[in-house]
Amino acid sequence: MEQAKSVGLIDALLVAAVDATGLETQHVSEHFGKRRGAGKGSGHRQRVWPKLAAILHVHSRLIIGAITGIGPSQDSPDFTPAMRQAVALLDLSTVLADAGYDAEHNHRLCHDELGIERSIIALNRRNAGRRWPKTPYRWTLHKHFLRVLYHQRWHIEMV
Repeated sequence: MEQAKSVGLIDALLVAAVDATGLETQHVSEHFGKRRGAGKGSGHRQRVWPKLAAILHVHSRLIIGAITGIGPSQDSPDFTPAMRQAVALLDLSTVLADAGYDAEHNHRLCHDELGIERSIIALNRRNAGRRWPKTPYRWTLHKHFLRVLYHQRWHIEMV
């Protein structure tokens, strides 16, 4: 990290983006196999796959935290160990995440334990038993969602 800072890759505004993805286990992706017609009638479907949850420093696009696992699984449990890795490398000011990480305990981890100023996690509308969030951090985010900053989350999708 020190070398990255010395060459100007790490900027003053320390924004990180979080996401998880499933990885292929074969040399041909399932999507490509379907397009070329292979395996249509075979009934073979990949039931589990390797999964990677990564945290990316937005400005430099350096991966600063990563957790591996097996999918399909929820994204949120990987948030805590990956964030602890990232904060050990950089003092982050903002974390951006999609609705898969929407939980009050993730906001509390960022603000109360890790000292991160802003956690901008999209609200998961599928969990809507009620119209508005009732927990403090999620309620604040509902009222003051920094959309312009959240739109920098595309960097993690690119990586």
